[in-house]
Amino acid sequence: MFRNLGYTDEPFYEKTQDEYDIESERGRERFAELMEILSRHLPIKSGRALDIGCNAGLSSFVLEELGFEVIGIDIQEKFVKRAKELAKKRGSKAEFYVMDAKNLNFKESTFDLVALLGYPLAHFSIWDFDKILQEVRRVLKPQGYIVIQESDFLWTLIRGFNQPGLEAEGLVRINVDVNVYEGYLERLLIDFERGVFSRDKFYIWSSWILRYVFEKNGFEAEFKDNDLIIARMR
Repeated sequence: MFRNLGYTDEPFYEKTQDEYDIESERGRERFAELMEILSRHLPIKSGRALDIGCNAGLSSFVLEELGFEVIGIDIQEKFVKRAKELAKKRGSKAEFYVMDAKNLNFKESTFDLVALLGYPLAHFSIWDFDKILQEVRRVLKPQGYIVIQESDFLWTLIRGFNQPGLEAEGLVRINVDVNVYEGYLERLLIDFERGVFSRDKFYIWSSWILRYVFEKNGFEAEFKDNDLIIARMR
């Protein structure tokens, strides 16, 4: 009999934690992939960087390797704790804090770069991201940049809404419903190995939605390859 965990994305992150941990084989692969993409596209390679949604710090370590002084934040304490452990092992100077991106505890014009890497927007409604961009604009220096990694999930949804999918080994995803008023996909996640299931909200983003929110908040966005978007204040 399967146990109901309620509304949570915990089963997904339990299954995919290797993606965000630099000590895992997949984490080292992602480190190299992200390093190559950012090396090619970032317009600056030094200064102070804020890594929003840093998880276990993999993207923060990439930014540090590129030449930035990095602060990583995440809303989940266990990920921040792991990032601090890895930073100590690596001799990294990156700092990590538990913090809500909608309420950044930094002064105005603090950062040269703000990053949201690893496809994090599925966790944010359009109203959440609008608030985040207001905060980013406040803490970003006038000539600073924001870089986001994000796919066009709207197109993905249109192509395969009714097709169950394997999110990770032993974790099956079934799309249940679409909330057209708030813009999210409701999913059923079934973990056959642990004998649990849950539902989560997966917010749907597309290029035209992102462009609108950027422009609304005074940013001019450029869409690169490899799902990378680089924006600068107008």
